[in-house]
Amino acid sequence: MHKLVLPLLTAIVATIAPSAPAHATNVVANPAQIRDVMRKAGYAVEIKGEKEATMIRATRGKDNYSINVSFYGCDTNTAVNCKSVQFYTAFNPKTKPTLEAINNYNLRNRWGRVYRDKVNDPIIEMDVDMEKGGMSEALFLDNLEYYETVMGRFATFVFSAD
Repeated sequence: MHKLVLPLLTAIVATIAPSAPAHATNVVANPAQIRDVMRKAGYAVEIKGEKEATMIRATRGKDNYSINVSFYGCDTNTAVNCKSVQFYTAFNPKTKPTLEAINNYNLRNRWGRVYRDKVNDPIIEMDVDMEKGGMSEALFLDNLEYYETVMGRFATFVFSAD
């Protein structure tokens, strides 16, 4: 009798246990893979640079702001086995926000790190951890779309003085 119970329980558990599709692959901090995922989502994408300087430049949407994707924590002098990516956008408005305005923006907005670069252009960036096997394509795209929303809000702030 016990010989029948174990195979029966195994069969029942196998039919009700959730499983990922066999073709599901996590997105990792790999330039070619991220380029392909972004293209599939409707971004115009190009890979720029080589090895440790590899970066993706992408655009999508009505405003066509560039989103740069940089790779960090990679094997020395390569863009291999990277641990994280950073979404980054720089703006060049006619009237640049003051440092006080940038600081106030940071106080009121949780997502995205904003600052001024060497020539006082406003910058926004957001880091995404891709260690330990990356994340699902849906979650990666959710992070990217969230960045687009945050970046759009920052763009509205940046260009409000123009």
